[in-house]
Amino acid sequence: MDEQSMTAASPPVMRFKEAEYFHSQFLKNCGPPRDSYFLMVCYFDAFLFTLISVEEMVSACAKKQLLACNEFRFLKALRNISSHHSVLGAALTGSKFHRPFSRVISENIGGLQIASSRLKLRFDVLHTIFDAVQKERPSEANTLNIARTFLQELEKQKIQEVFLEELMKRGLEAVSAILPTV
Repeated sequence: MDEQSMTAASPPVMRFKEAEYFHSQFLKNCGPPRDSYFLMVCYFDAFLFTLISVEEMVSACAKKQLLACNEFRFLKALRNISSHHSVLGAALTGSKFHRPFSRVISENIGGLQIASSRLKLRFDVLHTIFDAVQKERPSEANTLNIARTFLQELEKQKIQEVFLEELMKRGLEAVSAILPTV
């Protein structure tokens, strides 16, 4: 986005463009040729913060539409947890919660890496985190309940693997459908 386009953008559109950028950088750092777990975690956090901040910049009507979107509410719950409780993408000593993602790395022996590493959701860990956060912060119950419902919908589909980049993309699509001009 050039400077002229930036100055013409509304604040929520600018935040959305930032979220798109962080999503693209997340994907670039999943490999190949570059596989940086640190940068994946950084760009995931940045994505969450920018995408969810759109909610506070739109009209009341658009905000209501965003909050009616389960993907958005799920990502909002992850942002809230990442803001107040834990670095979700990283397995850190002393973390409040276990990491709710498993890193899937392509297997290759003696050759070039041909596939990206990916972060797969761990439903069991996410449910445990949502329960713990709700006990600590009852005011977040509504968002957490919607996030749980979203997880349950994914589980009902019996999809063996749900990857983070797919949820990020779905979040972008949901916000894009609501913003006036993207």
